[in-house]
Amino acid sequence: MLSPVRCETCWQKPSPRFEMSLRTGILAALADLGLVLLGVWWFAPAVLVDAMRLMNREALGALVTQAGIWGPLLIVCLMTVAVVASPIPSAPIALAAGAAYGHVWGTVYVVVGAELGALIAFGLARVLG
Repeated sequence: MLSPVRCETCWQKPSPRFEMSLRTGILAALADLGLVLLGVWWFAPAVLVDAMRLMNREALGALVTQAGIWGPLLIVCLMTVAVVASPIPSAPIALAAGAAYGHVWGTVYVVVGAELGALIAFGLARVLG
């Protein structure tokens, strides 16, 4: 019977230099995001005004009505892609679905999309190994 081989180098703690570079990278990414948002606010304030307009309940209701059947289909497709492609966050999609379609129907659309994504991910894992 073979015993498992334990590699001492595999269980080492990351070097302080790596931890510092990771911390520096996260701070740099947050600073970049802040600069981008500041640039959008400075050079294209109409984008933020349009985004704030959607916070109005009547405007969001009009947008949902205008979307028709494509709105729920878009929510389901986005949630499916978010489950299959892991770096895409699904929480904003779920929040938008709840805000646009209410608690019950938003949950139904999110669950259907998540289930389709899980089935596709399972099938890909079975086929690709």
